[in-house]
Amino acid sequence: MTTAPSVSIWPEGKRCAAIISVIFDDGLDAIAQAPDLKGRSKSLSVWEYGAARGVERLCNAFAAAGISTSWFVPGLVAVNHEKLLRDVVSAHHELESHGWAFERYDAATASAAVELLRRSREKLSSIASNDASGFRLPAGNWPRQFDRLLIQAGYSWSASLNGDDVPYSHPSSLVEIPVHIELEDRPYFQFNFTPAFPKGQGRIPSYDSVLGNWIAEFDAYRKYGLCYVLQLRPEWSGTPGRIALVEELLRHISSFDDVWLATAAEVARWYNRRGIVAPGDHPINVYEAYVSEEQAGE
Repeated sequence: MTTAPSVSIWPEGKRCAAIISVIFDDGLDAIAQAPDLKGRSKSLSVWEYGAARGVERLCNAFAAAGISTSWFVPGLVAVNHEKLLRDVVSAHHELESHGWAFERYDAATASAAVELLRRSREKLSSIASNDASGFRLPAGNWPRQFDRLLIQAGYSWSASLNGDDVPYSHPSSLVEIPVHIELEDRPYFQFNFTPAFPKGQGRIPSYDSVLGNWIAEFDAYRKYGLCYVLQLRPEWSGTPGRIALVEELLRHISSFDDVWLATAAEVARWYNRRGIVAPGDHPINVYEAYVSEEQAGE
């Protein structure tokens, strides 16, 4: 049974870690689902709102809280919004890769994947104050042994998979920082009529309920000494009303002096220095063993 940690695993005796991240796709995620959206300015403007207003509001909220955050950005968005992203960097935030143009790596050859990954990393590093070292899978499934391709392309960590509440290592030594859908804003707030996103399902719940969910999760992560990763999108959380949820959540997190508020890259570097290897019964190793057995039996 999981209980509160008797010994902290985090730096300086902190009880838990908390990462605030932003996913800035500028509508590439929507176009991937509905390519004709590029010619439908009314619907596409729902996603373009992030660049127009949401990015600035998020940066202002982070500045008021005095924190640095991790922004996952496709390389193509960095090309189209270089000035805006330079403003994000000047506000002491890190840029990390969200692929090149919201491609599916489970449908790409290894050589094509590495080329896109390198191109994205190089573009982001040319804008960022940091050397982009992290990656978040934009779409599709995680290909088997994809961690090796990421290392080949110059990455050292990922925040893409869900199989834990604390960082762990892939067999290649790539660090994984697990993420969870209940700590994203999109499942609560993404909504568009035509095309219907999500199909056949309404969104826009009570703001108080969403804040309550995020705070309840944070309090549990702190209780058990875990790594809390919030994932925000400027088009969904950067509206005049919803930015208040972000501000209130940050006030709650910052009210505890035993929380390590860090960027994802800082957490990955710290974990990598500790040299911890995922145990044999960890989901990442169980999956690899299962696939190997399946292939051996074919």
